[in-house]
Amino acid sequence: MSVFFFIVLLNINIHSEATNSQADRMSKKDRKQGMRQGAQQTQDRESKILNIMLNTSILLMALMTDAFSDAFAGMAAGMAQAVAAGFEGTDKEPTTKETIQRVKTEFPKQMITQIIQMKTDMKKQLEAKKDEIGKKIVDPKFDAGITIAERYDMRVPTLTSDLDEQSLLRYIVLLKANDAQCAKMFQELVEWMKTVNE
Repeated sequence: MSVFFFIVLLNINIHSEATNSQADRMSKKDRKQGMRQGAQQTQDRESKILNIMLNTSILLMALMTDAFSDAFAGMAAGMAQAVAAGFEGTDKEPTTKETIQRVKTEFPKQMITQIIQMKTDMKKQLEAKKDEIGKKIVDPKFDAGITIAERYDMRVPTLTSDLDEQSLLRYIVLLKANDAQCAKMFQELVEWMKTVNE
């Protein structure tokens, strides 16, 4: 074998090894990136499901609490749209404006503390059962909750989010004002929660 041929062959082998090594590095990098993306998607899914369960439970408790029922008694159904838009009312109808102003001032003072307490208590319960819940929510039937919550455009952050007290209050107002779309979504979520708890 000539020296020239040996050098060419050696260079080919070195180049091939370098290419394979680079391909292996790229393959490992792609695998790691894919694993990270998969883990992130799983985490996002779990967070959405837990948020739906938490938020829906808070709303359910609020609707069943006498204090909330008394506070929202007589609320005009016409204000639901204003609440969904961020408590931004209109000056055209004094009664509507007055009701919206009441929500802005009186209700948060009376109710926000209770919403915060509900959320704190339920988060503790979820945290205590985190491992048990984590094993259950791998079931695909939990995905239906995400579909339901994201199907409706309430002009309020979706129930898949970690809602603050003001957003939860908006949902309560919409439900108390008999907003048809919100009521339909809420009923579907309650039925979904019954199904996944069977």
